[in-house]
Amino acid sequence: MRSRQVAGLALTVVGALLAVGCTTTVAGQAEVDSGSAGQDMMPDGMILLQEDGDGPHTFGCTVAFDACQVLSLEGAVDAGFEAELGSGPSPQLINWHQLADGAHHPEQGGMDTGLTNCSIPGASADRLSLTVYQAPFDNPEWRDTTERVFSRDFASTHADTEFESEKQLAGMRVVTMKKEIDTWSVAFFANEFYARMMVQAGESDSPEAVRDSLVETVVEGLAEGPRPPVAYAYADPYSWVPSPCALFTADDYAESWGHPDIGRVEERLSMSEVVLTHEKGNALHVRTSCQRQNEQAANMDAPSSTASPNGLTVELSHYRDESGAELSNNYDCDGDKKYSHPFGEPEKVDMELGDGHVCLIQYGRHAPGFTFKVGRTVVEITSWNLDIYDSGKRMNQVLLPPAQNVAERLAEL
Repeated sequence: MRSRQVAGLALTVVGALLAVGCTTTVAGQAEVDSGSAGQDMMPDGMILLQEDGDGPHTFGCTVAFDACQVLSLEGAVDAGFEAELGSGPSPQLINWHQLADGAHHPEQGGMDTGLTNCSIPGASADRLSLTVYQAPFDNPEWRDTTERVFSRDFASTHADTEFESEKQLAGMRVVTMKKEIDTWSVAFFANEFYARMMVQAGESDSPEAVRDSLVETVVEGLAEGPRPPVAYAYADPYSWVPSPCALFTADDYAESWGHPDIGRVEERLSMSEVVLTHEKGNALHVRTSCQRQNEQAANMDAPSSTASPNGLTVELSHYRDESGAELSNNYDCDGDKKYSHPFGEPEKVDMELGDGHVCLIQYGRHAPGFTFKVGRTVVEITSWNLDIYDSGKRMNQVLLPPAQNVAERLAEL
């Protein structure tokens, strides 16, 4: 746990930190020691490791927060939050950042999605998330709205919201609103930024104590100012698994769409081992994904460009051994009648890619998944841009470059 004294002192220099430097370079990934002592502090079943990455984390001229650094896995566990560590395919930890290099456009409208968000799944229906809104990327009008929502007046006219407390902590105004049983929404207001945390902790022994400890953790993290972004890795037997956004890079996205991913980058990572169960048996693995978007997708049709919203998601299922990956790839692609394919038979693709079957998985009205296997990993690439599936030529332009690049990187592991 960070020192309260350090947190209090650090807030006095946060404003200065936010104004330092002017660069468009986003910090790279750091290597994480898969034998980290921090793993000993995690609950049984937790195999996702988190450590500090390289820094500083900058967007344009702004030194930026990383919500998953402010609200770390270790911080959540220390606070008593019961993380979901089941063997199902979801939920996953979610860490995303807004990359747009510029202030919010006043004519854009819509809600302000924030600069960075971290979501940690909880046991049963519990949830925990933190979103940081930071100038110049936030919408000033949306901050005004947030201030009104976190007020006594708002609670007095909304039966589903109870005003619980307002405090000054480490130079921030911290307002707690109760939404329902064992569920709170907490806002942290400072001059250069504000943040919102959602806490549902009904599975914890003392939900109020968990909430208070999480508030303390977030206050201290925000007061320290932006620090290097977190890096993730896995403990054995998945220590070979790289970051999903190191496998699907910004250059890959630009090659597909012809413009950079100055929108939002989102990583999803299994916190525990996942069991794949179907007609042929079980296979153990971890699931990760990287989604990249342009500004129009992340910022709700930004008026500064005529480009269409677009994005790509690369999902990776990393198995303990290659037989598990083969099992999954065969199920997805071979179209055997003994398998259940609820949305229709897969469409086989005749190309050399990876070392297994290549096909399009059918998802009904949703876009199909372009899937293939490389060693112990099954890859699936999807996009919500349905027009790219209208012709083979367009699919090759958008889906094939990242698929080939990801396959090459996986083959080198």
